[in-house]
Amino acid sequence: MLTPAPPVPSAAPGRRALLGVALGAWALGHSGGARAADPLLWLVAPDQTGAYAQALAALREGLPGTTLRSLAPTQLPAPGREPPPALVITLGSAAYGAALARAAADPALAQVPVVAGLLPRASFEAQPQRASPPVTAVWLDPGVERHLDLIRLALPTRKKVGVLWGPSSRLWRPALQRAAAERGLQLVDAELPDTELFPALSRVLDEADVFLALPDNAVFTPASLNNMLIAAYRQRVPVLGYAATHVRAGAVLALHTEPHQAGREVAQLARRVLAERRVPAAGPARLLSVGLNDQVARSLGLVLPDAASLTQTLQRSEGKP
Repeated sequence: MLTPAPPVPSAAPGRRALLGVALGAWALGHSGGARAADPLLWLVAPDQTGAYAQALAALREGLPGTTLRSLAPTQLPAPGREPPPALVITLGSAAYGAALARAAADPALAQVPVVAGLLPRASFEAQPQRASPPVTAVWLDPGVERHLDLIRLALPTRKKVGVLWGPSSRLWRPALQRAAAERGLQLVDAELPDTELFPALSRVLDEADVFLALPDNAVFTPASLNNMLIAAYRQRVPVLGYAATHVRAGAVLALHTEPHQAGREVAQLARRVLAERRVPAAGPARLLSVGLNDQVARSLGLVLPDAASLTQTLQRSEGKP
């Protein structure tokens, strides 16, 4: 008997029942020898340049023995036009949303699992899940504990970690508080929109000796991030960001997943779904890279290990305190 898919963390009881029914029907419909040996997979991405090209290349390399069909979100076949694939893989928030919308209008496609990548956790969980196919993802946000591990590795004398919470990031507050206590760190935080952005930032920077930026579109926009980096630099508080662009903009460090790393993890997850005939829970990226701005570090009087050494040490630690 096939094992029902475990629910993604945000799934409601009704959603869990739908997942089990849909996955069971999908597995039964795709258990034939020829199809299982050479399954057709749809790769849905907005384009095939830049970060998407890197992720797609890693996906193709990581999925031998499959037939891969690349589609833009606007190219998804109309309901009933073609037999459904064995699996739908999406890259980016727009592709994930388009795949769910198409599945909602196509009963056959609604049976097919979706594996999502190159999107933040907030975008994955924001999509309506009612009556949708079984879904899982490797989201770009690493576990919040990994950020604290990087602070301990790179800045071991810094114990007060500043954080601004927004509507999305506040969901991680309990986990980050626990992780900070386990690592002997103290959070200095403020919550938005209860307070104005820059008065809250100023209050946090007055007490913190390192500032941690967590993904939240209500807090970190391109304009606000630039001003926040300037404010932190003036108060000589190093910033740890969550994207490579943050390092180029002036953060001392950033912890992020490169597109080719995301592609490798999504390919691994897709292979698991095809082999095990079940959809595991979504989770954070495990393959990570550390970005380092040497110039800003020197300006703040910081002597740090090189980015490659930090990345290797962090990967070996597996985020454990």
